[in-house]
Amino acid sequence: MEKKINLFLVGTGNVGKSLIELIAHNYMYQIAGKKFRIRIIGIANRSKMYFSRKGINTSEWKSLLTKGENANVELFIQTMKRYKLPNSVLVDCTDGDVISRYYKIILKTFSIVTSNKSSNSASYKNYSAIRKAIKKYGTNFCYSANVGVGLPSIDIINSFLSGGDRVRSIEGLFSSTMNYLLDKLITTGKPFSRLLMEAKEKGLTEPDPRNDLNGIDTARKILILARESGAKIEMSDIKIENLVPVILRNIKSLDKFYESIKIADVKFDKIRKIAIKNNRKLVYSARFKNNKASVGIEMVDSEHPFYSASANEKVVLFYTEFFKHHPLVIKGQSGGAKATASVLISDILKTV
Repeated sequence: MEKKINLFLVGTGNVGKSLIELIAHNYMYQIAGKKFRIRIIGIANRSKMYFSRKGINTSEWKSLLTKGENANVELFIQTMKRYKLPNSVLVDCTDGDVISRYYKIILKTFSIVTSNKSSNSASYKNYSAIRKAIKKYGTNFCYSANVGVGLPSIDIINSFLSGGDRVRSIEGLFSSTMNYLLDKLITTGKPFSRLLMEAKEKGLTEPDPRNDLNGIDTARKILILARESGAKIEMSDIKIENLVPVILRNIKSLDKFYESIKIADVKFDKIRKIAIKNNRKLVYSARFKNNKASVGIEMVDSEHPFYSASANEKVVLFYTEFFKHHPLVIKGQSGGAKATASVLISDILKTV
């Protein structure tokens, strides 16, 4: 006998679309001899929302959504409650806190699966309140896609703690974009501004590359891992090396930004020469130790695990009481909408 998992999906960007495609391709899963059928009951984007108690046809969701009612987060939650379907899960594929600000309310009744980092990287008070809600109401909150998509970094920390170990420090390469740029800086000798433009043309950067260069996303990831390890740390406790020159941070025109970023070429060329002279590799890394964290460019030698990492690999090092002198290393090629959607499917199945 199969068990139905009823999804209420918010966010139809790249990740949301990829999730729908995965469900359309394979909606039935068998785990430990039990069958689970995933179906989408509700779907919403910034402007519209649509519901079907029997399940939304995944080949027609776009046209159905355009015919739906105006999007309203509170009404969306009320509809979930009114349907009273067993094994209902809210899946948040949005950015920002439009949905995450309602997590504590939603968790009173429903489990949440999310790729959105906003809630876990907000204030520690908020982070703690969500954990209290989970414990109080017996619902699940799964967010494996928050850090190193495809790498089980959060699961490994939970395994450490449940086994009596303690995390002493964490190091990570979380930005494929930044490490691609720094790798090419060394191997090609091209100016940083040209490499940034090439990365943009290949679709490797955010629409606004300053969101890659400012280090905020990398800082959120190390913050989440630190908190998972038990640290009561805030974003303000993290020292972030912002690679965007101060005078370029508020330029509205992206074309003007790409032209003006040439002023950073001298700085990056200097860094490149120092790394080559000392036979070092440049990486954009995150570190956590003694309740403090930092994010920025680092030079590593051939003895360091980061040295052998390819430009598109994510790497996380864990130093614990059991792994004092030689860290536990996990790495692999990860990221992208499809990989994120796959992790969401895994988390959805975990909720039941």
